[in-house]
Amino acid sequence: MKNNKFIFILIVIGLLLTACESLLEIDPTSSEEILATDALQTESDIEELLNSAYDALSGIYGGTFQRSGDLLGDDLTFKPGVTSNLVNIYNRFSTVYFTDHDTYSNSYISIMRANTVLENIDDIPMSEDTRKELKAECYFIRAICHFALVRLYSQPYGYKIDNSHKGIVLKTNTKIELLARNTVEEVYTLIESDLKTAESDLPASNSDFARATTWAAKAFLAQLYFQKHDYDKAFSMANDVVTNSGLQPDPSHLQRFLSTSETVGSEVYEPSSEVLFKLVSSPGRNKAVGGYFDEYRADATNIPNIRIDPDVYYDIISANSQDKRVALWYEIFNANQDNEYVACTKYNKSFKNIPLAFITEQKFIRAESALLKPVVNKAIAIEDLDDIRERAFGDNSRNVNSDISEENLLIAIQKEKRLELMCEGFRTQDLKRRGSGGEDGLMVRGVSWDYPGMVLQITASEANELFELNEEPQ
Repeated sequence: MKNNKFIFILIVIGLLLTACESLLEIDPTSSEEILATDALQTESDIEELLNSAYDALSGIYGGTFQRSGDLLGDDLTFKPGVTSNLVNIYNRFSTVYFTDHDTYSNSYISIMRANTVLENIDDIPMSEDTRKELKAECYFIRAICHFALVRLYSQPYGYKIDNSHKGIVLKTNTKIELLARNTVEEVYTLIESDLKTAESDLPASNSDFARATTWAAKAFLAQLYFQKHDYDKAFSMANDVVTNSGLQPDPSHLQRFLSTSETVGSEVYEPSSEVLFKLVSSPGRNKAVGGYFDEYRADATNIPNIRIDPDVYYDIISANSQDKRVALWYEIFNANQDNEYVACTKYNKSFKNIPLAFITEQKFIRAESALLKPVVNKAIAIEDLDDIRERAFGDNSRNVNSDISEENLLIAIQKEKRLELMCEGFRTQDLKRRGSGGEDGLMVRGVSWDYPGMVLQITASEANELFELNEEPQ
């Protein structure tokens, strides 16, 4: 049974961070200042609070971050008649009233819990090896939460040459205070520092990769450097993960989201073994993650609100005949009728795991970075693309010729990534990265990649004399 004092501290943290007032400007009372010291007295107390920081990740990477980002992009459409914040995000009408409140608030809840551990752990009796590892997990959590926030609520890295444009508020302590937004450069610098500390101090493996490891930290570093256009470092980090983590791409796409084994025909498929960090559902404990993805579900009586744009399906997805992913991940409803629609079926499970870093995704980073870094490695780019296509088509019929131009190879890799990772939160971030990296005239569903509506607005309660909101689209 959980320590009552621990429950109390979580209640207070939750109240502080979910009140109507700004998440960052509530003054703590003296009783709240005493609370952490009183409640966190043993290693078990610290573990429980750290576990709660992991739990809060489900409110960020369990679908809100991915879903909001993808709605800004060019793959999706909506069920007719739907009215919600999601439709307004899709229409880039992201004002202080119509925005993604969950990703914003849950990120700071998880950050606050990680910071609470960091501020108190040195006073708790435990082995130094344990202390070092638990701290590293906090740095990892803090980093990936800030990373989600800066990608949704700020223009991308490279939008300004010196990256002095508004980022998000960095929180490295539990003090509640008025703060201005840090620059995007400052945000990325802290994320990198936190992830490098985590990389150094985390173990190489743990139970089922549901908690941070050094490989998870390396994978997020690869993502970070990729977004920063630092393709040398992105390649190096992703190459390290792919080459040395000991994990291999799953034989079947069926495995990516499984939380338990599943039998299809005579074949038994086990949950993914290529995932470096994931959110885990536990059917036996009736614990499900990824509920925010239910807007896509098209099983049983579920009728999806978020759907695949029909032009994307017919022109890009199903145009690849013999691609196993078409039948596995998509379904056409009401075919050839006025109300025909295409559903993404990746999330057609009540209990699913949500992979946040995995070998296939790292191979895409390695492949694209191999062509964009100063010294090109075309052979690695071809190898990674061929590996991914061979799994998708079941043979080497779609492998590329070695004499393909670097330009066409890059286009092929970017298209393949879109096909492989659709509805998983990568597409819009890639488009913004390409735009801020200098790709001429890059448009996203009718607007430029740097249109104000391509950035989510921050809730009105955050605005104060120091904190400026984002520019609103006209």
